[in-house]
Amino acid sequence: MKAINIIVTIVLCFLNSLNAQDSIQKKNIYRTWVYLNKDPFEIKGALYEIKDSSISVSNSLVKKENSTEGLKISELNIYYVETIKARRNNNIGRGVLIGTASGLFTGAMIGLISGDDPPCDNLGCILYPPLTAGEKALSNGVVLGICGAGVGALVGSFKIKIPINGNIETFHKSQNRLRKYSYKK
Repeated sequence: MKAINIIVTIVLCFLNSLNAQDSIQKKNIYRTWVYLNKDPFEIKGALYEIKDSSISVSNSLVKKENSTEGLKISELNIYYVETIKARRNNNIGRGVLIGTASGLFTGAMIGLISGDDPPCDNLGCILYPPLTAGEKALSNGVVLGICGAGVGALVGSFKIKIPINGNIETFHKSQNRLRKYSYKK
């Protein structure tokens, strides 16, 4: 018994040191659409950097740590920017996945909770045969899973809209908000 207590004490002492390294913060990349009041009217990519009177948009949505090698970065003066829209990269797929899982789970629970149908002997049983709880769970799960995928895709497709209208004061008010969506802080 004393040996077990000693081993547990030693393990508990070392647990604190197992978490000594800081976890690396993962930077989210936001897919960005910049609408301009001149030609070209739209630039797509990732918001790279926010400066005092301009923004930089990268053509790549792939992270490159501390390197701009191979990136085409467009520098846009704020006077030409009408609207900036941003959405987290892969947000639609994430929405579809969450919606499908939620729909499957909800449909299965409804089917299982409703239980088995009672047996019947009349003509209605030919058109609508009695189902077991498992069959109801499967059919409800599939139907609600498909509906959930559609709702998830719709919710995931929403974009964050930041109007600038070529106004430097509006841009300065929105700078902190825009920095949340830029890759280079």
